[in-house]
Amino acid sequence: MEFEDILLLATLVVAAYIWIITQIKKKKKGRVYAEKNAELQEKRLREMQKPLPKHMQRALSRFKAEYQENPGAFESMHEFSPLACFGYKVGKTNGLPERLRREIIYFTWYAEIPSIVPLQYALEWGEPGTSKRFSKIQSHLSMLANQRRSRRGYEVAVSHWDSDVNWFRENHSDLAYEYSQFGFKS
Repeated sequence: MEFEDILLLATLVVAAYIWIITQIKKKKKGRVYAEKNAELQEKRLREMQKPLPKHMQRALSRFKAEYQENPGAFESMHEFSPLACFGYKVGKTNGLPERLRREIIYFTWYAEIPSIVPLQYALEWGEPGTSKRFSKIQSHLSMLANQRRSRRGYEVAVSHWDSDVNWFRENHSDLAYEYSQFGFKS
C-alpha cells in the first residue's frame, strides 16, 4: 500500500468517525428537545387549565358590560388589552394591591384572550403560555409607564407599572426563554 492510499484510507476513517459522532449528537439533541418540549407542554397545559380567579372573572364581566353599553368610550387598542379586560389597574385612586396586579399579569400569560378583544390586536399577544405573550405583557406595561412617565400625577401609576414589569421579568424570564427555545415561541 502506498502512502497516498494510506492517507486516503485514514481520511475516510476520520470522516466516517466524525459523521457517526455527529449523528449520535443529533439524535441526543433531538431526544433532549423532545423531552423538554413535552415537559414544558405539560406545564403550559397545567397553567392554562387553572380557572381564572373570581376577581378576574368579575372584572371581565364588567368590562364586557361597559363595552356593550358604550363602545365609543373605548378609543384605543390599549383599552382592550387582555390585562385591562381582566381588571389590571394601577395608581393611587383605583389601583389594585400589588398581589392582585401580579396575579392578573401571571394569569394573563396563560389565559385565552377574551373574545371582546379585536382579533388583529389579540394576535399581537400570541398564544397562551408562550414567549411572545410574555414579551407582549412586558412591552405593554413598559409602554404604559413610558407614555406617562413625564406627566404630573402619574408617579404612583408609573411606579406600579415599573415594579410589575420588573417583577415579571425577574421571576419568569427564564421560563419564557425556555418556551422560546423548545417550541412555544409564538
